[in-house]
Order: sequence, then C-alpha cells, then structure tokens
Amino acid sequence: MNDLRTFLHGLPAFERFPDKQLDVLLNNLRLEDYQANRQLVTQGSQGPALYIIVSGTVELTRRNGAGESEQDVREARDGEVVGLLSLVDNMPSPETCTAKGRVTAAVLTPERFNTLFLLAPTIAHQLQYMTAVQLARDLQEKNKSLRKGLAKQKPGSLLERLFGK
Repeated sequence: MNDLRTFLHGLPAFERFPDKQLDVLLNNLRLEDYQANRQLVTQGSQGPALYIIVSGTVELTRRNGAGESEQDVREARDGEVVGLLSLVDNMPSPETCTAKGRVTAAVLTPERFNTLFLLAPTIAHQLQYMTAVQLARDLQEKNKSLRKGLAKQKPGSLLERLFGK
C-alpha cells in the first residue's frame, strides 16, 4: 500500500493531499490485475468503477452510431484515470475501455466513492471536478460531431446547386 500511496502522491490530481487523506482513498481502493483484451468499461452501459491505471495500457474506443466502426481510438497509460463517469448515477459510458495487455489498476466503485465523500470530502471533490471536466470534454466532442453531421446535410447555396461544387 505504501507503493500505491507514493504512486498516487506523484499524480497531479492527488499530489496536494496529505498522507492521512490519501490513506482514506487507499482504504477505499482495491488493486486488481486484468488480462489482455479484458473490457473494463463498455460504451453505452453504466461503468462498474473508476480505474486509476497503475501499470499497463488501456485502449479507449468510441462508436458514434449503431454498427459504425470504432472511432476516437486513444490509449490511457500509467497514472491516467478511465471510467470516471461510473461515479455518476445512471450515466452510460461514452467509450469502451479495454486492457491492451496486462493491466494493474486501483479500482474505486461508486459505493466506495460515496464512503470517500463522507471520510475525505476534499479528495471526493477532486474526483467530482475530474468528472465535470470529462463531461465537458464529452459534450464538446458530441457538439463537434453533431455540427459535422449538420454540415453534411445542409444543402449548398443556389449557385453551388446550379453549377455544382
């Protein structure tokens, strides 16, 4: 657990918290290992937990519509957090998170998050802030996607329609 405390203290999101508060977080985390190709979070479903990647790589993919190929592929590595929106009730995940190889993650379930809120509210508020940032980022992406879709549907000007583009 000491190694995990040192790891968390090294992350920008948790570096300012004293050891006593980090201990409360540590007591509510569970360290788990996942094999390659294990889905941690599935797009469109409520995520089971927030995952702080301790080691390994998680691939994040997103489909924009039913049956579309995967889009927005990116990777999360050591120190990054995936599944943040699992802390919000009835919030489906905007992406699928899959272990690329062996992954070790510190796992925080929504139930443990509620406990954390009572025992270490400043850390819980930090996680809420991170969730708000994620929601804002997702909203911006959705807005950009909708604008692209509208631009494709928008008919050209009269001159463009008469003489071609």
